[in-house]
Amino acid sequence: MMDEGIEVPRDILEAWAGVAHSARLMTDVLHQIGEPMPGSNLAQVNAVYPAERGSDWSRGYLTSALEHLEFWGDHVAPLKFHPEQKVRHTFRPTQTLSRAAIESSSHAIWVLDARTAEECTRRHLSFVVHDFEEQKKAAVGQEPKTALAKRRADLVSKIGPLFTEDDVKRAPGYMDLVKQAAAVVVVKGAGTFDAEAAERLWRASAGSAHGKRWPSHELQIVVPRDEFLPGQFNTTQMPDPEAITSITELAASFTSYAVLRFADYSGYEPQLSNILEQAAARLSSKITRRPDL
Repeated sequence: MMDEGIEVPRDILEAWAGVAHSARLMTDVLHQIGEPMPGSNLAQVNAVYPAERGSDWSRGYLTSALEHLEFWGDHVAPLKFHPEQKVRHTFRPTQTLSRAAIESSSHAIWVLDARTAEECTRRHLSFVVHDFEEQKKAAVGQEPKTALAKRRADLVSKIGPLFTEDDVKRAPGYMDLVKQAAAVVVVKGAGTFDAEAAERLWRASAGSAHGKRWPSHELQIVVPRDEFLPGQFNTTQMPDPEAITSITELAASFTSYAVLRFADYSGYEPQLSNILEQAAARLSSKITRRPDL
C-alpha cells in the first residue's frame, strides 16, 4: 500500500481531458442519430430480421462503450469541479473501463465495417445467435433454456432464404475483434494503434482487470524501497500516466470511429457535419474553464 503520488504533467492531463470530451461529444452525436433512414444499410439489415434489429444491437454496443468512457471521464475531467479538487488516479479501474469500451466498440466496428448490407446482416446475426447461447448457459431452470433454444431456432428458420445456420453460428472472439477493429481504424486514418499494439494493450488491460501480476509491473512506475528479506523489497507503485494515455486513447479512437460509422450506415452522413457542430457547441457550453489557462 502506498500514500505517495506524483503530479500528472499538463500535456498528459490535456490528453485525458480530450478522451473524456470525445466520449461526451460522441454520446451527443449518438443521441441525435434516430431511426435508420429508408434505404440505408441498417434499414436493410433491420428488414431481414425485425425481431432483433441490427440498428438496435449496434446502438447497444456503442452505448456500452460510451458509458464506460464517460464514467472514467467524469472522474478524470469532470465538467464541474472545485478549484482545490484533486483527483487520485488508480491503476486497474482505468484499464478495466477502457477494456470494456474497446470490446464493446469492436463489436460495432466488425458489424458495420461490412462492405454490403447482406454481410452486415450476417455478422449481426452471428452475434445474436452467440448472445442467445450465452444467455442460455446463464439461465436457471429448464423453462428459460427451452425458450432461448426456440428463439434461436426461430431465427435460423426465418433467415433461411439468405443464410444457413453455418453462416451465423460462429462469431469472432474478443481478441480477433480487437485486432480487426484496430486494423480498420488505422486504415481509415482514425487511430494510430495497429493490430499488434492493440493486442498488447488489450491483453494488459484484461490482465489488470483479473488481478494478474505482470500488468501491475509493466503499467506502473515501481520504486524499490526497504529490503525486508534477502532480495525482497517493499515498493511504491504508481500508475504510469503514459499507460493510461495509451489505453484510453485506443478506446476513444475505436468508439469515435464506430459512432461515426453507425451514423453513416444509418443514412445520416449528409447531416453529420451539422450534428457534430451542434454536439460540440453543447459540450463547450458545459465545460468549466480553468482560470490558469
